[in-house]
Amino acid sequence: MNKTINKNEYPRHLTRRAVLQAMYEHLVNDENNIDILIKDVLQFDNIPESSQKFFSKLLECSLDREQLADSVIKEVAENWELERINIIDRNILRIGIAEFLDFPKISPKVTIDEAVELAKEFGNKDSTKFVNGVLDAALRKLMKMKLIKKED
Repeated sequence: MNKTINKNEYPRHLTRRAVLQAMYEHLVNDENNIDILIKDVLQFDNIPESSQKFFSKLLECSLDREQLADSVIKEVAENWELERINIIDRNILRIGIAEFLDFPKISPKVTIDEAVELAKEFGNKDSTKFVNGVLDAALRKLMKMKLIKKED
């Protein structure tokens, strides 16, 4: 029997979705206050209490790493101006890069798989391939720069 996995049942996936929503508000409304972003998202999303610390940290890291993430994206996304990358894909990439850098216990494969899932849910028809390819290239770049420290 072929059982499909519903990622929406996983607290960490729901948390990454909430971070994506906060990053969207950050860009669209030019909101930089993390407390406001958290409050706004928590009004509409029920993040399990066990995941709220992960939510806050991933959002904070995504905001803090935005400039570094953008420079890496510009470098590895050949023939793409950052502003031409749709806002959803751009934010998924930023979240993925922050997760690579600041969450040593999460394997890069999990990070990429979760980013692709977000791209399936919220991106366009080309988003999954684009996000997968750019994050894979970004991971290689960050490893070459010796910025990735993963725990076994």
